[in-house]
Amino acid sequence: MFPSHFHTYPYNVFSNKSTIAHPKTGLFLDYVGQYIPPDEIVHTSAIFPMTTTTCHFLPLSAAKLISSCNITRRRTKRLIDPITLGTASISLALSVANSALIAKLFEQMAVVKNSISSLSQKVELYGAQLVKITSRNIEIIEELHSTQKALNDIMPVLKSHSEAIHLLKMDLERLNVQFRHSFLYSAISQIYRNELTLSFLSPDDMHKVVDHVIQQGNLTFNSHPESLPVVEIITKLLVQQHIDFIPSSQYMSDGLDGTDDPDEIGRLIITSYFAVPKQAQALFHIYKLVTIPFYYADEVIELVQIPRYWGIDLINNTTMEWHDSEVSGCNLELMTSCRDNPPIRTISKDTCLDEIIENLPLSKCQTTQAPADKYFIRQLRDNLWITSSSKPIHCVRMSRNRYFNPTQQISNINEEIILPPVAIVNVTEGYIIACPGFTLVGRPVTPNLSSLVLLQDNGIFTKNISVINVHQHITENMTWFKKNVAEQERQAFIEFINQKNTLSRSHVPISTDIGPFGALSFNWILIGLAVLAYYIYRRKRSNTSTDHSVIFAL
Repeated sequence: MFPSHFHTYPYNVFSNKSTIAHPKTGLFLDYVGQYIPPDEIVHTSAIFPMTTTTCHFLPLSAAKLISSCNITRRRTKRLIDPITLGTASISLALSVANSALIAKLFEQMAVVKNSISSLSQKVELYGAQLVKITSRNIEIIEELHSTQKALNDIMPVLKSHSEAIHLLKMDLERLNVQFRHSFLYSAISQIYRNELTLSFLSPDDMHKVVDHVIQQGNLTFNSHPESLPVVEIITKLLVQQHIDFIPSSQYMSDGLDGTDDPDEIGRLIITSYFAVPKQAQALFHIYKLVTIPFYYADEVIELVQIPRYWGIDLINNTTMEWHDSEVSGCNLELMTSCRDNPPIRTISKDTCLDEIIENLPLSKCQTTQAPADKYFIRQLRDNLWITSSSKPIHCVRMSRNRYFNPTQQISNINEEIILPPVAIVNVTEGYIIACPGFTLVGRPVTPNLSSLVLLQDNGIFTKNISVINVHQHITENMTWFKKNVAEQERQAFIEFINQKNTLSRSHVPISTDIGPFGALSFNWILIGLAVLAYYIYRRKRSNTSTDHSVIFAL
């Protein structure tokens, strides 16, 4: 059932998160959520250390400034003979210095030899003393010797393991760099095609960027069963991305981890700019506008020139409109801010929607002819449905358990419902309305239900019934009904062409084709008659000559 409320017309109704219906035109405003237009830019930068293996990522203007990456020119050898002479002189000087050092080395070796001799004598003395050590001490020494031997045997193994671990660590770092660089090419290609992306970031960096944008923009998100990932929503807020390269000569040579990297030739910086709202920004209530075709005068018509989404700022009495081409890239049912915004304007009297909102006489509304069908169905929030057909539909309201268990269905406990040609249907949770050709299901909904508000000439109100007859409001007064001007002109042009073709087929062929054909036939008939008369004349004359010859002979 619809809860019963009464609202003050026209603006307070939009602050109650209600589903609004305008029965006269078949227009429905389904509440979506809140929206805050972004008017501030925040940015983040991702820095990638570049080595000689990544020279292909650099533009030629930057690569030619780095010798290891420059492929536009080759250096030639010069001054070979002076360089060779200088090298020989330096070698001679080094040889003389080495000779002096060798002489001093021999002197030191003599001193060391004397020291070794005295040490050898002491060792012999100590050896004689060790002979006197008890057997117990000898056993301990042997054990220590074996332990030392085992340690000596283990040391090469530990050293090899340490070298292997070091190699694995280097390979892991190299693999990490290659993994990050593997996404750079595709990301750079997307950015140059104006397909803004964050795919070049690692998971840790992605988490930092998302948190930074959310905190800077104080962003909130609408909970929805089909919600997008947060990173996808943040990506849709991108407005611009810049790619810059800084050579290593323009900054300190320390790596990002505080260590020197001699192979680093520069750093690639990708700066991303996000559009976010300010802390105290105007709040818009967003509605999705739904129209439904309906039957009128043996044809199916539907309201046109209506935006897809419409938002209103109740404080400043300003509105925003999204048409189909402007909704791309922005899911207003999931996102509270988008990268691109339509213009904000005050409520005027220039459009059909303005006249509906202001409760003015309808003079701007137009309709167009829609393809005919047996019935039309549109779903609004929660369990609200809109149905349209050429005639009333007889349906049955029953419990879901009885619907999915046919053996338990009892006809006397099912409720018959007759849906008008255009109706708003509220299906109770746990129940089903089964109609010929379609079924309306009452799904579980949250306790905080929104009300259904009807906009009519005599005020705004809601009804506490499960089916609302919209068709009677549409057919009561069709003075607002206007066909689309472009559609009318197109139909008139088609009728004009058809009329011209009909006239051409009925008159032109008779006057242009039958006349010459008749004259030609008449001439041939005259010629044929003349030939036939001449033939008969000759035949008679020949017969007469034959008769005279026979008489003369007799």
